[in-house]
Amino acid sequence: MAVQALYRKWRSQSFDELIGQEHVTTTLRNALGDGRIAHAYLFAGPRGTGKTSTARLLAKAVNCQEEDLRQRPDNTCPICRAINDGALLDLIEIDAASNRGIDEIRDLRDKVHFRPSQARYKVYVIDEVHMLTPEAFNALLKTLEEPPPHVIFVLATTEPHRIPDTVLSRCQRFDFHRIPTSQIVQRLDFILQQEGRSARPGALEMIARSAEGSMRDAISLVDQLLSYGDDAITETQVQAVRGVVPGQAVIKLVDHLVAIDAGAGLALINQLAAEGIDLRQLAIQAVAYLRAVLVNRVSGQEARAILADFPDDQLARVQEHAAQMNVAWVSSALRLLNQASQDMRDAAHPQLVLELAWLDALDARLAQESAGQKPAQTGAIPPIVERRLVAPDDPLPSPAAEPLADTQAVETLRSNWTWFLQAAESARGPQLRGALRTLRNVVAAGDDIYLAFEHDFAKTFVERPANKATVQQLLTQLLGRSLRVHCQVGTHVTGVPAQMQPAAPGLARASEPGQDFGDDPLVQHAREHLGAVPGDVTGSPSAST
Repeated sequence: MAVQALYRKWRSQSFDELIGQEHVTTTLRNALGDGRIAHAYLFAGPRGTGKTSTARLLAKAVNCQEEDLRQRPDNTCPICRAINDGALLDLIEIDAASNRGIDEIRDLRDKVHFRPSQARYKVYVIDEVHMLTPEAFNALLKTLEEPPPHVIFVLATTEPHRIPDTVLSRCQRFDFHRIPTSQIVQRLDFILQQEGRSARPGALEMIARSAEGSMRDAISLVDQLLSYGDDAITETQVQAVRGVVPGQAVIKLVDHLVAIDAGAGLALINQLAAEGIDLRQLAIQAVAYLRAVLVNRVSGQEARAILADFPDDQLARVQEHAAQMNVAWVSSALRLLNQASQDMRDAAHPQLVLELAWLDALDARLAQESAGQKPAQTGAIPPIVERRLVAPDDPLPSPAAEPLADTQAVETLRSNWTWFLQAAESARGPQLRGALRTLRNVVAAGDDIYLAFEHDFAKTFVERPANKATVQQLLTQLLGRSLRVHCQVGTHVTGVPAQMQPAAPGLARASEPGQDFGDDPLVQHAREHLGAVPGDVTGSPSAST
């Protein structure tokens, strides 16, 4: 006999066992006790919060044979036992994700008129109802408007905004909430005790937090961890299976943020990635931690009540960081990391997304400092420093005037050149870094930046759409505004007004003029893969045609 999954074995069998949705269970029990049963219900909320379990409880309660309405479901009558065993023909569960067309709903509509075979009511549970097609919704609407007296519909969804208003208006709506971490921990501890197993308190806390309010996800993870066969589930096991981020790692990352230590922060992100940590979880937990910092900063004594679900062992550090960070900085870091956690879902290089958001968060702090004030930089990769393009007392250029050379932008690129090359390599590989190393001059003006490369193969490679988009993104990140990139070949930028030319040469050369680059592995790669010929990498005048 197959072993039953824990989340199915421990599905709530009574309203008392349903965790974290007391506002729903209280209302339903009162209505059922008074004999007020609606013909259609909508259960909306995040996944794993008890929507389908409540639908099954409702089906048991309306059909239970216990005479006392307030004692239903009793889980002892034949109807309740049949539902618990999945054997009641009058409880029909439909997955709208795979039965979303008009034909399936027409079939349902034809069958609802048949009376129940065993129970008092036929209960139709349509899960993920938002997946139905518009035509299917229209077909369902007629039945919801004039339902047979022996039929009850329960529509469950994680996206209620996708359901037509005409359908919503015919249902009693109940919104399910994410389950608090403390209640998930208590439930998991109870289940483990019943199973004759145990877990370290810290491990249950990590499981509950990684489940993000979903009881089903938390129980499924426990089920997976039990296969390790050890006496107790440990934090190390949770981290290995789920890639959960240790709380101290999040605190250390915020420590580096407060210290404005770009290099240490990037090194920590890289270390966690090498250890197999889910970097998106790192971003999510950093957001949760910074939210606690923000709440502590603005709410004072009320913060503890608001953060009732936050780990006690981290609150002292939260208070320390709240004293070191102002509201504007925390808010900016929160927005940046929250957006990064969303962008990382589909990113080709999630680590780069997080690294850029991290550098943005540092930049937000530096932007608050007075012009010219430079914080200490202890990391190998300098942070992005947002510089004013016009001195505070200088008048802004007239819109009709020709664009002026932006020497500050070029200086910013020069001072952050190592970071720029490393970020380009992280995004697109060593080929792009090798091409950028042949950059010989830069002119920036307005929304345009002109790049002069010593070799044509480098210009051509950087101009490839994906590479150019990466360069534009990094320059925009570095300089704080959107820029259009123009590539040329030569040691000086041509085709722009003379007053835009910088007084000094552009970026320093990686090697002296005339030196043979033949031993550079990046140049060797360029020869093999970018179409460069040997004469293009010697620094000879013929290379700059």
